[in-house]
Amino acid sequence: MSNYKHFTIACLLFAIVFNCSASIAGDGEGTAKILSPDKLVAGSLERVVIDFEVGTNGIPKGGGVALCLHHAAEWHGLQIGSANKKGFMTVNCDTPENFKISWHSWAPKGTFANNKDAMLEDGIFHQAFIAKVKNKALKPGEHVKFVIGANKHKTVVPSSVDKNHEFRIVTDVNGDGIFKGIADSPKLDIVPNVAEHLIAIIPSKLVINKKFEMQIRAEDRFYNLATGYAGAITVHDENGKVVAKNVPVSNGMKRIQLKVSNTGPQRFRLSDGKLIGRSNPCRVFKKTPGKQIYWGDIHGHTSISDGLGDSSDDYFEFGRDVANLDVCALTDHGHFDWQQNINSVKKFYEPGKYVTLLAQESGAGNDHMNFYFLHDDTDHIKSWPKKYDQLYEILHKQYNTGMPEVITGPHHFTYHRGDDRYPFGIFDTRTARFVEVYSCHGTSEYLGNPRLCTGARDKEKFMQAGLEMGRRFGVIGSSDTHASNPGRSIWGQYKGGLVAFMAKELTREAIWNALWNYDVYATSFDRIYMEFTINGHEMGEEITSKGKCKIKYYVIGKTDNIKVFLIHNNKEYRVDSGKKGVVEVEFEHAPAKGNNFYYLRVVQDNGERAWSTPIWVNSSPL
Repeated sequence: MSNYKHFTIACLLFAIVFNCSASIAGDGEGTAKILSPDKLVAGSLERVVIDFEVGTNGIPKGGGVALCLHHAAEWHGLQIGSANKKGFMTVNCDTPENFKISWHSWAPKGTFANNKDAMLEDGIFHQAFIAKVKNKALKPGEHVKFVIGANKHKTVVPSSVDKNHEFRIVTDVNGDGIFKGIADSPKLDIVPNVAEHLIAIIPSKLVINKKFEMQIRAEDRFYNLATGYAGAITVHDENGKVVAKNVPVSNGMKRIQLKVSNTGPQRFRLSDGKLIGRSNPCRVFKKTPGKQIYWGDIHGHTSISDGLGDSSDDYFEFGRDVANLDVCALTDHGHFDWQQNINSVKKFYEPGKYVTLLAQESGAGNDHMNFYFLHDDTDHIKSWPKKYDQLYEILHKQYNTGMPEVITGPHHFTYHRGDDRYPFGIFDTRTARFVEVYSCHGTSEYLGNPRLCTGARDKEKFMQAGLEMGRRFGVIGSSDTHASNPGRSIWGQYKGGLVAFMAKELTREAIWNALWNYDVYATSFDRIYMEFTINGHEMGEEITSKGKCKIKYYVIGKTDNIKVFLIHNNKEYRVDSGKKGVVEVEFEHAPAKGNNFYYLRVVQDNGERAWSTPIWVNSSPL
C-alpha cells in the first residue's frame, strides 16, 4: 500500500466517512455520470468512461477538475505516460490542449482543504487524475471525459467485490488550487467474476456419527463468492466415498448437514463435473474433544476509517454468512463512529454460533497496535499518545488496573519506521498478549521469510527477535482487509490471514480468554489443522521439565504436500514431510539448561503457512 504510513496519521485525526458527507445537489460545481461500462467485473480488463459536465460556476483558468479514487481502491498500474501500455488514462474534450494533466497515487499536499469537513468528503480519495485548465476558462455545460484504460490494453478492475464503488469527481472552481467533491459522484458495482473453483468450510474437529454443517461455496479466481453460480455438487470423503450427491447450489452457496463414520484426518472433495475443490482439513474423534478450534479474522476496516464497505453491519454479515467465520472483529482506526461499531458487535453476537469482539486499531505515531475489548459497551481510549511507551501506560490505567478488559498487540511490526523500541523493546504483558505475525502486509516471523513486509530490514523487529529477548505472546494472523471482506480477503499485497482460537465454547468470554492466555495460532488464508504439546502441555503454556521432554504434534494441511518445521530457540531442529496432507510426530528431546521455547511452522505446497504459539520450557538438571 503506497504511502500507507502517511495516511495513518490522517486517519487518526479525521473520521473518513465520505458517504455521510456529500454536499447538497445543485451546488454549481457540475455533474458526472459513467458512460461505460454498466458494471465492473472483478479482475477483468475494462475501459471506464466518466463524463463530467461543468456546472453553473464554470471553471476558470488555473482551476480544474479531477477524477479521484479511494485509498483502498486497488486500481493497479494506472498511468498517463505510455499510450501503448495497460492502465493508460486520458482526458477527452473539444480542446484537450487546454488541460495540463497529472496522475498522483497520493494527491499533492494542499489539493484538498486543510479542514475536517474537506477531509471527511475528499481526503480519502487521494489517488488523483487531475486536469488543470491552462488557457481558456470552461463554460457551464461543457463536457470533459475521463477515460481509464484508454487503449486496446484497457486496465485491470480491482479483484475484490465492492458495492457502490465510487469514482469521486472533485473541482477547483475558484482557481485557488483547492479541490472539492461535487454533490453526487458516480458509483458502479464491482461484481464477482465467473466461478473458478469450489470450497467447503467445516468445523476443524468432528465427532463420528454426529451431525455437522458444511458450507459449500463457488468462488471466482479471486476468492469472491461467485453469486452467479448454480450447479449440482457431489461430495466425497477422504477415502472416495460419496457422502452427498447432486447437492443443488444456487447463488454460489449452500449449507448442508452431514455425518462422518471414521476417525482420523478428513478433507472432503467437491465436484460438479467441471469445477472441483475441497474442504478445510479436520480431525474426527470418537468423542467430543475438550477444546474446539474456532476460526477468526479480527483485523479489518470499512468506510468508517480508510476502507471500503458501507457499514459495520455489512462487515460482520460478510464474516458470518460468506466467510463462515466463528469470530470476527472490526478494527477501524481511531474511534470514529465508535457507537456504530458497538451497535454492530451487540447485534451480531450469538453465543455458540458467532462471536463478535469490540475492537479498534491505533497506536503511537506510525507504530500500529490493535485493541480487543472484553465487553461490548466499552469506551474508546481517552487519549492518543505520541510515544510508544506511553500507550501501554494509558491502556493499563484506563482498562486493566483491576480485571483486564483490553488486550493489545502489534501489527505489521517489521516495517522500518516509528519508534526503535517498537515492538519488543517495550512489551508490557499487563495488556500486550499477542503478535500478529501475518496479514495482507506480509510475514513477520524472521528477516528473509517469504512474503516479507515491504522495506523490512531490522532483525530485532521480527517475532523471533522478541522470543530471543524472552518475550511471551500468542501468535495470531488476520487479514487487515480494507475491502470489508473479513475471512476471505486477498485485498492488499498478499492474501489475508486467520487466527485459530482453541476454546471449550464459542462465547465472547472464552474467545477473549484464549487470546489472553496465548491459546491461539496463526495461518495464512487456509484453515490448517494443528495440535502441538510438550509433556502434555499445549501451545502457549510455560512448563518446567527435568531431563527429556516428550514432544507431540499432529498437523493436517489443506493441500497434500506439507512440511512441518519444529523450531527450538529460533533454530530449525526438525523437518517432517507429509505426502497425503498429514504429519504426525512423537519423540523425546533434551532441551538446553535454562529457558527454551519451541514452536511449529507449517508450509504447504501452495505457499500458505501456519505458525503455532510457542511452548516455553524451563529445563533444570535431573
